[in-house]
Amino acid sequence: MSALSHESRAFRDTVGAFATGVTVVTTQHGGAPQGMTLNSFTSVSLDPLLVLVSLAHETRTLDGVKSSKKMAVNVLHRTQQEAALAFAKRGGEFPTDHAVLDPHGFYSVRHSLAIMRCEIFDIVTAGDHDLVIGEVVHFESSPGEPLIFHRGAFGGLDEDALVPRGRVIGIADGEGWM
Repeated sequence: MSALSHESRAFRDTVGAFATGVTVVTTQHGGAPQGMTLNSFTSVSLDPLLVLVSLAHETRTLDGVKSSKKMAVNVLHRTQQEAALAFAKRGGEFPTDHAVLDPHGFYSVRHSLAIMRCEIFDIVTAGDHDLVIGEVVHFESSPGEPLIFHRGAFGGLDEDALVPRGRVIGIADGEGWM
């Protein structure tokens, strides 16, 4: 194993200490649906409504995002491990049993916890990935528990350990992080 690949693996293990939700980004390329599982997602702005995903260079999903100028970010429900794995397969067929072309003209993952449909706002190259910033043009959310990814494994939230929303908002209602 080369020093670079060892360092890359060690860095991925370190970053894996950060628990995150699981998303599937869907788009189209030449009329064909494309999609991939990722956990590099964040909100960017409330005015305008912007979100960011990080997509590896030379992926069909990135090609689709660039050509169609739109994407949907699907936040997966705790029960959607199978969908996460289906969209994580490299070079495979688009898993049509998990997604549908919705009335808004976006491919959406069925039963997602949340969906943000975006027009592409900007794309910034950063190392071996492109940071894709999407302006949210339509969004929806459902109640339920998110699928979590931590240290290379799927899991869920410990509902008993959560701080009630009112207490968190009360803590961070000034110039805090929310």
